[in-house]
Amino acid sequence: MLRTVALLLLAMMAPARAQDGAAPDSIVIGQSIEISGQATGKENMLGALAYFSWLNEHGGVRGRAIQLITYDDGRSRATARKNTEKLLHQDRALALFGYRSTPTVEEILPLLMQEKVALVAPFSGAQSLHAPVHPYVFNLRASYQDEAAKMTESLAMLRITRVAILAQDDAFGRNGLAGFERSLKARRLQPVAIAKYDRKTLDLSQAVSAIGTVNPQAVLMACTPAACAGFIRQIRKLGLQPQFLMLSNVNSEKFFNSLGDSGRGIGVMQVMPYPRDIGAAVVREFQRVLKAMKNPPPSSYAALEGFVAAKLMAEAIRRAGPQPTRQKIVAALDAMTDVDLGGIIVGYSPTDHDGSGFVELTIVGKNGAIWR
Repeated sequence: MLRTVALLLLAMMAPARAQDGAAPDSIVIGQSIEISGQATGKENMLGALAYFSWLNEHGGVRGRAIQLITYDDGRSRATARKNTEKLLHQDRALALFGYRSTPTVEEILPLLMQEKVALVAPFSGAQSLHAPVHPYVFNLRASYQDEAAKMTESLAMLRITRVAILAQDDAFGRNGLAGFERSLKARRLQPVAIAKYDRKTLDLSQAVSAIGTVNPQAVLMACTPAACAGFIRQIRKLGLQPQFLMLSNVNSEKFFNSLGDSGRGIGVMQVMPYPRDIGAAVVREFQRVLKAMKNPPPSSYAALEGFVAAKLMAEAIRRAGPQPTRQKIVAALDAMTDVDLGGIIVGYSPTDHDGSGFVELTIVGKNGAIWR
């Protein structure tokens, strides 16, 4: 198993930790994501590391550096669980942070209850993480249901009524499918076709045939970046030109670049501001930090989301007081109301862990450029 450890310490060697990831000079938080596969998870991580590195260079949190330990799970549920157990029992992580992929996040939910530890800013908009409220999951991004509602609103403005759905056959895809169907039903529409594919094989042939046959005006898509890109290319080869609309999980420079000319005109939902819009305070901060780095991450939506998530994590640690524990982190998050992370407002309570409600639709232009 590939192990990536992000050592962001103010000293070369940290002293032995006290308990729950807290030592006199450092605080440990843990993460399990896919690093070796899809690019988006890696960009999320690199964006977070950019902020933690900057923060540590400027004194950390109450004089303590934040150490992010990240393990690669390859989107395997079993591996994600093993990684999480190691983070909690061996690494003594104070909190879990920025997990990605709906199935792997859902796999570790029982561990959160067992260990009474917070999972902050998972990079998933699954409804299972929003409702019912999980006492230890604190979302940053809007839900896929919110994204689906914005998608169908955009279709209504264009008077598009013949809509097909492509969904991955797993927890993530089922969640997206449910959101699409609910939003379409609210506008008295029924999908003209629903097609699924296996996330393990990525065999899209049946999906392409089913959706290509009905020639829809638009396709709503809940798929991984590789599957989305492959499906678009195959539909284009059939000579069809529907409006493709995708959830925000595909956001990465690698994905947009992989599409080439076939990506022009596709719609992608966003849960963060445009990463080059310096009108937003957090984007100005993001760009300033990246400019000062020797090897900065890409200036992408995924990296920006990681950066903002790291700001949220650091603020929770700060509010947990001079002697933070797992329980104090949870209490601090539950007490957060209207926290401004630089133009992104986040608020929680014991009965509301939804975080930000920001959602917007963007269109991909030439060479992967984003139009808003």
